[in-house]
Amino acid sequence: MRLLTRVQHRNVVNLIGYCVHPEKLLVYEYVVNGSLDELLFESGDRDSLDWKRRYDVICGVARGLRYLHQDSHECFIHRDMKASNVLLNEKWVPKIADFGMARLYPEDQTRVNTRVADTNGYVAPEYAMHGNLTVKTDVYSFGVLVLEIVSGQKNLSFSLDSDCQNLLDWAYKMYKKGKGFEIMDSRLGSSVAHDQVEACVQIGLLCTQSDPQLRPTMDRVVTMLSKKSGALDEPIRPGIPGTRYRRSRASTSNF
Repeated sequence: MRLLTRVQHRNVVNLIGYCVHPEKLLVYEYVVNGSLDELLFESGDRDSLDWKRRYDVICGVARGLRYLHQDSHECFIHRDMKASNVLLNEKWVPKIADFGMARLYPEDQTRVNTRVADTNGYVAPEYAMHGNLTVKTDVYSFGVLVLEIVSGQKNLSFSLDSDCQNLLDWAYKMYKKGKGFEIMDSRLGSSVAHDQVEACVQIGLLCTQSDPQLRPTMDRVVTMLSKKSGALDEPIRPGIPGTRYRRSRASTSNF
C-alpha cells in the first residue's frame, strides 16, 4: 500500500489513504464524472463522449500505463485494465484506478508466473493459458479498451456481425478490408477526425496480437498516438481473449 502512495501521475488516480482493519479499504480521490464504462456503455447522454474526449482518454490512459510500466519508481503491472477502471474528472482527464490486482514487476525478470486474476474479455491469451504475466499483458488489455472506445461496443457482448466472435474479430475483419473507419461508434456523427480513428483501430489491433513480443510497449504506443512514429506496423489477427478466473487469496496484490 505504501508503494501506491508514491504513484503520482496526471492519469493515475491518487491514493489518499487505506486501512487494513477491520477490512481492507483503499481511499481514492473523488472523480466527479465517474467511470468510462458507465459513460460509454450505460449512459443515455450521447453527447458527453464526443470524439475529442474519447481520443484524449485513449492518449491519457496510454501515458498513465507508460508511467506505471517504466517511469514510476517501480514497474507496476495493473492486471485489470478495463473501461470500468478508467475514471474521468471534472475536466474529463482519464485516471487509471483500482490497483487491487496490481503487481510489482522485478527489473531482473522477463516475466512473472501468477494465478490469473483479470476480467473476461480483456485477458491476454498467454496470461489466461499459462499465467505468464508481463507488461505486455496490460498492453493487450489496453488494445481491447481502445477498440471499445472507438466503436462504443463491448468486446464480449459484440453482436453486430454474426460471423465474428467478438469486437476484436470484427475490427480486424474491417481493417483488412480497408474499412477500419467503419467500426466507429455511429453516435459520434461528424465530430470525428478520420485519420485519428483509423490510427486508433490499427494501434488497438497491434496491441492485441497473439504474440506478446509483437505488441508495442506503452512508450511506443504513446509515440504512435503523437503521430511522430511514421508509418505504423501491419497487425496480424488478434489473440483470443482469455477467460476470467475466480479471484483467490493467491491472486491478490503484493502491496
